[in-house]
Amino acid sequence: MQLTGRQIIEREIVTGSTIECVQQQGVDVRLRDVVSFTPQGEPGIVPVTGKTTLRSRASIPTNLSQGPQGAWYLEPGYYEVIVEEGCKMPNNAAMVFISRSSMVRNGAIIHCGQFDAGFETEHMGFFMQVLFPIIIEKGARIAQTRIFETAPVDNLYQGQWQNDKQRAQ
Repeated sequence: MQLTGRQIIEREIVTGSTIECVQQQGVDVRLRDVVSFTPQGEPGIVPVTGKTTLRSRASIPTNLSQGPQGAWYLEPGYYEVIVEEGCKMPNNAAMVFISRSSMVRNGAIIHCGQFDAGFETEHMGFFMQVLFPIIIEKGARIAQTRIFETAPVDNLYQGQWQNDKQRAQ
């Protein structure tokens, strides 16, 4: 069963949200930071055993003075985006994100892996493919959660990305 936006907030699965972000079937999330992947440097590594290594990346400062909080002008490319909201996934739920239609209509598509039961983070993140130049203001709603109830699991997520560790690399 997919949870409603109200259920997600009442169960405190998504944290740091506002009432304006609660939707019928999910919770919208707001842009906090944009990170670019640097073309130089070591490549990322996805091994058979051991831990994944991320390729080098750098935060992009807002580069426009438009809007009350600034904005990013993004050329076509692939970016990591961090949102204002965090999560505390219970033992009986899984989460993914979908693009808001306003993003898709402007050529920006959200890509995301699954957030497993037990995963926690202060600020969630995922990826955005930009097909055409776009201006996005800080705080803009860019994606929406989709949270599904599952059978409870005993082996909660304890992987290398728990509690924002991926941003410390």
